[in-house]
Amino acid sequence: MPEKDKEHMSQPTSWSSSEVAEHWQQDVERRRRIFAPATQHMLEAAELKPGQHVLDIGAGTGDQSILAAQRVGPNGSVLATDISAEMLKIAAQVVKREGLTTITTRVMDARQLDLPDNTFDAVISRLALMLIPNRQLAFREIHRVLKPGGKLAALVWSTPEKNPLFSLPLAIVSTYARGEDPSRPGLSALSDPSVFERELTEAGFDEVFTRALPFQTHYASLDAFLQSTGSRLTAGVMEQLNQQEQQHLLEQVRQALSQFEGPQGLVAPAEMLLGVGSKR
Repeated sequence: MPEKDKEHMSQPTSWSSSEVAEHWQQDVERRRRIFAPATQHMLEAAELKPGQHVLDIGAGTGDQSILAAQRVGPNGSVLATDISAEMLKIAAQVVKREGLTTITTRVMDARQLDLPDNTFDAVISRLALMLIPNRQLAFREIHRVLKPGGKLAALVWSTPEKNPLFSLPLAIVSTYARGEDPSRPGLSALSDPSVFERELTEAGFDEVFTRALPFQTHYASLDAFLQSTGSRLTAGVMEQLNQQEQQHLLEQVRQALSQFEGPQGLVAPAEMLLGVGSKR
């Protein structure tokens, strides 16, 4: 999450740019801390065991790939995939720096996985699946490359009202956006549990279930949010605006989010949805 609605939660920024990748990695420590409980739930739901082979869809800079590698151990492996070469470039640097030899990275579109059938014991994905156009293609590909008995465990964002720190700014951004594609998937595209479960079932998964995972998201200040996550939420639209419009947009965002700022910084409720399915 990016942290990444049809209802005012579009995805205006390019996740393939080096600038976005660098900003994403600069936020790594806060993200690891805040996302840790949900990530652990995902890895546990995937039932990772030593020696297993794991595929990470939308791995980004590899935070969860590293945690998965620790669970499968030296005899297992993790393939971290993403459509962003810049994200995976950073992931590869982190993996090398930490001396991890069981993680490899490959630029790959989840809708067309260049991988053999029945290859992986588990597939994980954190905050990526809801952003994929024609998602059913991706779900079928994931099902194809899983071994029989293998599991998919994926985290997506829950509904906009459960994630005000993102939905409020994006509602404002949507009023300024020009020429946005209304069919483009967004952060809440899988936020309805019934939709998530139906799409997994239609792709062939069994034993499908979802679980809401509420938590609190925290930034040092409103300014810190605007400089990191906020800049990604407004990117793309900002370039379309003149200076006065940019200032007005940012002031509206500040006013909307000021209710969450206090002595502990910027603290707001948030929620992810965990979706799990098995391959028979």
